Amino acid sequence: MSRRQRTVVGLLMAVLVLGTGGFSGRLPAVSIARAADPSADIPGMSLPGPIASGRLGGAIYDVVYSISVAPGYVIVASLTGTTGTDFDIYLFDSTATTVLSNVGLLTKSIGLTSSESISWPSRFGGTYYIDLNGATDVQGDYRLTVQAFPDATPPTASIELAAGRASTNQLTVPVALTASDDLSGVTEMAMSDNGATYSDWQPYRASTTWTFSPGSGLRTLWVKVRNGVGLESALATATVTIDVDRPSVTGIYPPPGSTVIGLRPRFTVTFDEPMDPGTWNELGLIVQSASGTLVTGQYMYDVATRSGAFIPTLELQPGTGYIVTVGNVEDVAGNRVLATGSWLVTPIAPTGLEVTAEPKVIVLGGSARIGVTLTGAPLPTSIDVLSSTVATGPAPLTTVPISDGRASLIVTPKENTVYEFRYAGAPVIAPARAEVRMLVRRSAEIVGVDRTVVSRARVGRAVSLSAQVNSAAEGVPVSFRLYRFDTSRRSWVYAGSRGRGTNAQGRASYTWVPPSSGSYYWRVYVGSTAQYANNVSPVYRWSVGR
Repeated sequence: MSRRQRTVVGLLMAVLVLGTGGFSGRLPAVSIARAADPSADIPGMSLPGPIASGRLGGAIYDVVYSISVAPGYVIVASLTGTTGTDFDIYLFDSTATTVLSNVGLLTKSIGLTSSESISWPSRFGGTYYIDLNGATDVQGDYRLTVQAFPDATPPTASIELAAGRASTNQLTVPVALTASDDLSGVTEMAMSDNGATYSDWQPYRASTTWTFSPGSGLRTLWVKVRNGVGLESALATATVTIDVDRPSVTGIYPPPGSTVIGLRPRFTVTFDEPMDPGTWNELGLIVQSASGTLVTGQYMYDVATRSGAFIPTLELQPGTGYIVTVGNVEDVAGNRVLATGSWLVTPIAPTGLEVTAEPKVIVLGGSARIGVTLTGAPLPTSIDVLSSTVATGPAPLTTVPISDGRASLIVTPKENTVYEFRYAGAPVIAPARAEVRMLVRRSAEIVGVDRTVVSRARVGRAVSLSAQVNSAAEGVPVSFRLYRFDTSRRSWVYAGSRGRGTNAQGRASYTWVPPSSGSYYWRVYVGSTAQYANNVSPVYRWSVGR
């Protein structure tokens, strides 16, 4: 029990035992001593300045100072004493009449040493009393420092709703409020969900809740705080989406009731709104065998497509149906997806069919070899081959037997042709299909000219050029292109072209009149059509003299 407590208890006991008459209306001796020394009780003595010192403890129970401050000031006080003493500090407002009562007591610092400090914001100003109390019988020196400083800086505040989540399915959301003030501290807060009408001021709390009105949609909460001297902060706002609508599934692959190729198929489920990836990754898709065995695997969620994927860890049994359903997946607001029911998916073993052509481009009349490789299918077996051109469309061509997984086919297409290879499949074995496109070039040459020798011509004299294109057809685009040897650059340079179209016999003609002497060569370019690829003739050289 402190000396202050013992003093108060002693006074009360004296009154109870002796009665008021025993003292002829006078207080006990300790009270008389206090009354004889006004500095020992309220109103005390005026604070002489920012520093006050004296003796305390032992017979000196209390020393009281008074200080008057203007509105908006913060009182800060620090007390130190001689080593071994235990001094306390109390602050009372103007309603207090004695330090022996808690009436008007605002704050105190009563540690077991003499190093004590207090701070108090004065919102309305007035007279305050600082009581220094010797808590033990040990007497010593004290030093008191007191300042009053105006707090002109409002506090700052920020808020977070729903623990930082963008949306929630709860109307009552947690509110985390962070506020600070340099001097007088943050004391009160008020909130509003419309930015106009605020709740009553209430004691500041870093954590609280707010209940929004029913319904889904974006909600905003406005918050303001004020400090000990009554300065208000700027408004702090935060938003959260209230979502009470359950999401639904918009896409499933493989489709319910389907047969899927591959024994570790990729299952995907697409939702109509963003989902919580954590709920998908925790049995978002449930795959079980007919015996009930749970299929384990890897879960993935793609935020951009709102799709969850699942790939089994081990290969499934081919030809066996597996029961599938969507688990307890929730959207980002916490709403569970609408039930989808269960469906059946049957995996079958995959096969691989690869075809390659060598070469892929031939000149009309040439041939190519197509190699075939089949994997994953029981052997021996056979593969159907179809050919498709612009004129005919897909048509059966032949059947290729395969005994060791490989086969080949020699083809001589007469125009651009797509060769399609089909494996029909087998029980619990997937069919396969592959194709290769062969390009056929028309042959092109300048007739009547030997390309192995250099032809002669003279400046200003006409030279007739005749191109032959096979397969012969009318209207095939042909370009006669001329190149000249530039002696200064020691290279061939493009010297112009002339476009022509073939006649029904596949001929196109052009008359050339050399403009100057030198070395030249001509080539004929054949444009591509739907039936044939483009082509170019060999080089035909000329030496032009004067």
